[in-house]
Amino acid sequence: MVAGTKCESLVRYALVDCDPGVDDALALTMGFASPIFRYDAVTSVHGNVSARLAYRNARRFVSFLRDHLESSVPDVPVYPGATLALDGSRMSRSESRLIHGPEGMGAMFDDKRRLRRLGRGSSKPAWEVIVEQAASRGSALTIITLGPLTNLALALRRAPGVFSRVKRIVVMGGAARMPGNVTPAAEFNIYCDPLAAKEVFSSGLPVTMVGLDVTRRALLHVDEFEGGGSFRAALRDLIKVYARFSRKRRDAGDITLHDPLALAVAMKPDLVKTVSCRVDVDTSKGIARGMTLVDLRENRGSRVKNPVDVALDLDVKRFLTFFISHLRKYRGWE
Repeated sequence: MVAGTKCESLVRYALVDCDPGVDDALALTMGFASPIFRYDAVTSVHGNVSARLAYRNARRFVSFLRDHLESSVPDVPVYPGATLALDGSRMSRSESRLIHGPEGMGAMFDDKRRLRRLGRGSSKPAWEVIVEQAASRGSALTIITLGPLTNLALALRRAPGVFSRVKRIVVMGGAARMPGNVTPAAEFNIYCDPLAAKEVFSSGLPVTMVGLDVTRRALLHVDEFEGGGSFRAALRDLIKVYARFSRKRRDAGDITLHDPLALAVAMKPDLVKTVSCRVDVDTSKGIARGMTLVDLRENRGSRVKNPVDVALDLDVKRFLTFFISHLRKYRGWE
């Protein structure tokens, strides 16, 4: 395919910014198996795990996916991202370790046979790659953030003009009508870097917020991972700690697909219903730190400066069918 041709212009590109993390890994699994997007880069960021572990986990997992996909995909490079929030703060990861395991990937890589090779890496910082992708891909590019928004905010600070043509930014984070999951007020990704989230939500760019209002409904029973071949066994180990946390916290035999839903919405926006409204973020050091202040008052969307499309309803059955259909595309699922 020749750059600049009509065929090239029809290609849809995506950049995933993530902090793997079990559900980040499941999102990448779904995304890489889909023909909807082409991926030129994955960027990593502090969040569920340290920035160092997020970078390593992403490289390991991208390589693992390429080894098992039935269709060939490019060797997507991973770029390291921010280690701290914009204000220099660092949050405790004690509960993250209970959810994702001590290194973020459950028990998946306890089996060293799954570490055949480390995927492509780079010393180039994530924010620089995000700027380059936005400049070169323009309206063909969708940016999906699955962790704290630090990398994207840094990119916006350095080159705000290049993002004006980006097709959409899909953010997994926030909550409009329900409590948070890390504090009563805040969702985890936003809490990790409230200032970055505030800058993204107020940027005036086409942003979709896929928050807890819909992701908490995206529940997949762990029985879906039983049986099958080596690939399904690896995912079963990936979710093992996550599933144990769900059983203990919610007495439930399922896992919550926060990040896979955000990536699915980027691919199929009609999986959710959204409202256009103002979203602000509490950046204080107080008890409301990280809270997303979503103005849901009637008839205000058309008069609000820099509105965000906030997802409030989800077609659960169609999403789960979409998700599972992509897992079936890997060798060793059946």
